[in-house]
Amino acid sequence: MRTSPALLIGFSIFTLSLATGIGCQSQAPAPAAPAQPQYMPTATIKDLMLSVIDGAADVVWLSVTTVVDEKGMLETKPITDEDWVKVRHGAVTLMEAANLLMIPGRRVARPGEKSETPGVELEPEEMDALIEKDRGAWNARAKALHDVVEQVVEAIDAKDAEKVFELGEQIELACEGCHKQYWYPNEVIPEFPSDTPSNPPSSAK
Repeated sequence: MRTSPALLIGFSIFTLSLATGIGCQSQAPAPAAPAQPQYMPTATIKDLMLSVIDGAADVVWLSVTTVVDEKGMLETKPITDEDWVKVRHGAVTLMEAANLLMIPGRRVARPGEKSETPGVELEPEEMDALIEKDRGAWNARAKALHDVVEQVVEAIDAKDAEKVFELGEQIELACEGCHKQYWYPNEVIPEFPSDTPSNPPSSAK
C-alpha cells in the first residue's frame, strides 16, 4: 500500500510535536519547596518553664520514687494502664516542649521583667544575650533534653519503671546544665566542711 505525501507530512509533524512536548516536560523546573511557617513565639521561655516544662517534668520524676521515713520505705511506680498513660502524657509534653524552646524569636521574659533573685540569677536581657551569642549551643542543649525524654517515652511504652527512674536523673542533669549556663552561671556553691582537719595537730611526744 502506498502512503500519500500529505499523510506522511502530517504524521511527521505529530511526532515532532509529541517529542517537543515530552522534552519540555522533562526540563520543567522542580516545584518550589513549601515556605516555612511563620512561628508566633508569644509565650516566653519563662512562661514555658512555669506553665509546661516544670509540671511535665514533675509528672515523670514523681512517677517512680522511693521514700524512707519513720514508717519504713515507700515505693511508688505506675501500676495500672491509667498510671502509665498519665506518665506518658507528661513525658510527651516535656519532649515537645524542648522543640518549643528552639523556636527562633522567643525571648526569656517579657519587656520590663526583672530577675526575682538579682545577684544570683542573671537578668532576662543578659540571658537573651547569652542565648543569641551561641544559638547552636542553646539548640543542642534543648535537643539533648528532647532526646533523653524520647528514651523515657520508649521506657514508658515498655512499662519499664526502673528505666524511667534511671532516665529521670539524666533529665535533671540536662535541665541543670542549661540553667547553670544561662540562668545562674556565676553561682558559687559553698564547699561543705570536711570532717578531717586540713592541718591535723601533731601527736604529742
